[in-house]
Amino acid sequence: MSDFKKDFLDRYLQLGLGSMPKSDVDALVMHLLDIYGFDNSGPLEIRSNQAVSEILKTPVAKVKKMRYEAALKYGGRVEDQAKGRFLSVLSNASLEADGEKVLFIIEDALTKNWLQGQLKIHQHIFDHSFNAEIVKVSFTGLITVLESFFDKEQIDIFKADFEIAKKKKNAEERVRFFEKISKKFAEGAASAAGNAVKTVFKSQCGLE
Repeated sequence: MSDFKKDFLDRYLQLGLGSMPKSDVDALVMHLLDIYGFDNSGPLEIRSNQAVSEILKTPVAKVKKMRYEAALKYGGRVEDQAKGRFLSVLSNASLEADGEKVLFIIEDALTKNWLQGQLKIHQHIFDHSFNAEIVKVSFTGLITVLESFFDKEQIDIFKADFEIAKKKKNAEERVRFFEKISKKFAEGAASAAGNAVKTVFKSQCGLE
């Protein structure tokens, strides 16, 4: 029996045949598809909502909803999920040309809701007025969130590297340098955060 079938039946029969609501079944199937893939696709979790929509012939909005429910119900400890997923997003973050705000492209509802919730707690403003999947955050706001959860040594290095980025001669150099240091920080922070966060980070990034 494949791992997909075994994992599905283990969960589905946990409380007895027919006891799992249809919405939970859908979320479980989405969870397992993200892990194992479909029809030799490989794991779907590294693919965009649009790509998964095309593979599964399902509306994008429904894919997004099911992925959110799957993460909450079957992804393990929610905080570990959120931190690992956020670091994977940070590893691909960019910088506005003026060097003032960090830009994230976040399709994943759990990650976006978690980040926005943390920014609100610390009274920092985020902006997604132009595109619901693009979130803009000041570097100060980003650091405030990071300092609540991740390794101080890694953060201090990231802050020092950011000061170097700001001194680059032109916008293109600043953006390129920031993309390099954000990826470096995310990888280091994930390793220092423990196995659960590191596992989520690597799976979201498509790493072994």
